[in-house]
Amino acid sequence: MRIPRTAAAMRLPLWQRGQARMRERYGFDLNTPDARARVEQMLAEKADDPDALLLHASVLAIQGDNEGAERDARRALELKPDLARAHTTLATLLVQRGERDEGLKEARRAAELDAADPTVQYNLGLAEWTAGTRGAATQAFDAAWKQLYGEVHQGAKPPWWRRIFRRGSVGSRP
Repeated sequence: MRIPRTAAAMRLPLWQRGQARMRERYGFDLNTPDARARVEQMLAEKADDPDALLLHASVLAIQGDNEGAERDARRALELKPDLARAHTTLATLLVQRGERDEGLKEARRAAELDAADPTVQYNLGLAEWTAGTRGAATQAFDAAWKQLYGEVHQGAKPPWWRRIFRRGSVGSRP
């Protein structure tokens, strides 16, 4: 599925932002070779910690175990029903599996709970796009862009340093 260029441009910065936050909070990220072991140790100590369950869901999803990831995201929601990150994680898993309606419902719920999170808005945009509601998707992608980059880079306008390279100005490559 092809998504708008602005949305595609946010994928990596959102990933990097999430990894930085994870390193700051837990001392490791999803790229750490022993991430799964670390999270499973956390779960062994606190089996009913919704944040640890959600972190485990992320590790499992990265490793291709979407069933396990969905199980953990749903368990996190049982423990803490208003956890926006769990709703957005579940939405992504459902949309990837082809359950657009349920995924869209979860994505919209996440946005109701935390409209200021660019990852939540981005995932809402993906769910809306997949469901065919392009206008709502564009609004969600625009909201994610503004939250990630601020008003300075409003819309699909790339950051100043990308525009310099495109025009062939100082420092551009031949």
